Amino acid sequence: MNTTNSTDSRHFSRIPFQADVQLHIYSAEDIETSHLLDISLKGALIKTEHEITRHVTGQRCSMTLYLGRDGESITMIGEIVHQEGPYLGIECQHIDLDSMTSLRRLVELNTGDEKLLERELSEMLSLTADKR
Repeated sequence: MNTTNSTDSRHFSRIPFQADVQLHIYSAEDIETSHLLDISLKGALIKTEHEITRHVTGQRCSMTLYLGRDGESITMIGEIVHQEGPYLGIECQHIDLDSMTSLRRLVELNTGDEKLLERELSEMLSLTADKR
């Protein structure tokens, strides 16, 4: 599984970021601690502690990344769009304002390129508007 910071055929920069996350796959009704490998404005790549043997591609899920002891977190609600062994690709379909603010700050701190971030935010907003 390639986890490099790639923009090949992607509209959003992937930021390598190692942290534990909680994954809730709605159809399975279970919550699992997993490991975040990278994150972007539109999704994340995670590695589950144990390989998920059932097919979960297309399943709705939520992922929560806790950022610190003060309770700040990023929660994405989305769909599992890729599954390869213990690796799951999650496409973000909904994120609340507080989570988006925290994610924006995380991406900005890790890219060091404010113009790139502004371009990606603008593209994300136009994609969201196109879906309405």
